[in-house]
Amino acid sequence: MNKKLVFLALITATLLMAGTAAQALTINPQIGVNASALDSDPANGEHKARAGWQVGGYLRFDNSKFYLQPGIFWHMVGTELETEDQIKHETQTFQNTVHSIQIPVVVGFNVIDGDSFDLRLQAGTAIDFITSVDDNNYFSKDDLESSYWSFKFAVGADFWILSADLGYDLGMSDYFTDEDGREGKMSGWFLNAGLRF
Repeated sequence: MNKKLVFLALITATLLMAGTAAQALTINPQIGVNASALDSDPANGEHKARAGWQVGGYLRFDNSKFYLQPGIFWHMVGTELETEDQIKHETQTFQNTVHSIQIPVVVGFNVIDGDSFDLRLQAGTAIDFITSVDDNNYFSKDDLESSYWSFKFAVGADFWILSADLGYDLGMSDYFTDEDGREGKMSGWFLNAGLRF
């Protein structure tokens, strides 16, 4: 079955469960930074992380100790490739920036559920739909898959109307098409901060 259809089915099921089970709805706009890198290096080079950012938000359907949290983010990741020029014996650096729309769906557990402070653990999945690639000398949008999957793991905290999440996106699908032999999955750390209403 097409991965996108599976993901849409997951979102639909999540929203249906949330609508029947939730006791509270929290709107949680967030903005944050990330550091992402490809997990596979070419023979004569090394992929390194560069700083990126994301902005978007979640809808949190909270039911006592557990919650469901679908969201949407405008997502920018940047990576760097360092290669060794075999003729000049010099290091060459290629930087790239990829823009996408990320749709995460996570399930969470409230470790501490206080009146003014919450501590949360959450895990789920996300799909990124690539929208554009900034000009660079390494790859173009045509060299990439139209979307890629990741697992999301995070710890979060809420204080008053403030919220923060620190987590990791573990790449689960190929980033490149197979046409030129390049391979790798995109993974990285992220830190988000926002408000909750």
